[in-house]
Amino acid sequence: MPVAYLDLPAGAAVDAKQTLLREVAEFVHEAYLIPDTRVVIREWGPDQISIDGSLSRPLRPICNFFVPPGLSTEAKRHLMRRVSGAIADACNLAREDVELPSGNRVSTTWVLGFFSEYPLEQAALDDLMAFENPMVLESMGAAMQTGRGVSALSVIARDRWAALPLARAGRR
Repeated sequence: MPVAYLDLPAGAAVDAKQTLLREVAEFVHEAYLIPDTRVVIREWGPDQISIDGSLSRPLRPICNFFVPPGLSTEAKRHLMRRVSGAIADACNLAREDVELPSGNRVSTTWVLGFFSEYPLEQAALDDLMAFENPMVLESMGAAMQTGRGVSALSVIARDRWAALPLARAGRR
């Protein structure tokens, strides 16, 4: 159910993209513990990019995560650190030191990440809403039992798992 869209500068080698797809899928799955993790690469040439109004610059990578809510800030930071590193490796991004108006410096590879969180009531696989999908519920229930996964998701899974027989009865 989790999805990651990676907007990247065009030109990465096929083997680098394959490694990136595999690694990002693994990182996202480890964070959310829900099957059917999807990762999509979209490549953009410099003629399609503007950064701060400057045209024809290589895209600074963007990662959009479409995921259920509940991952802690620290877990998001950890996921983004891993994904950012994998993108930097695949795209041969060098770290850049940026001087701030205060005189402080920040080191960055310019990988921007966004988390769009969707409650289970707003996601579906075919005609099965995520809150009644056994693949989602059993994975979240297992995460809750092992102590892995995310706290809010575990509570949702427990509540949805308990309500599943009622939901199934209503679909008949």
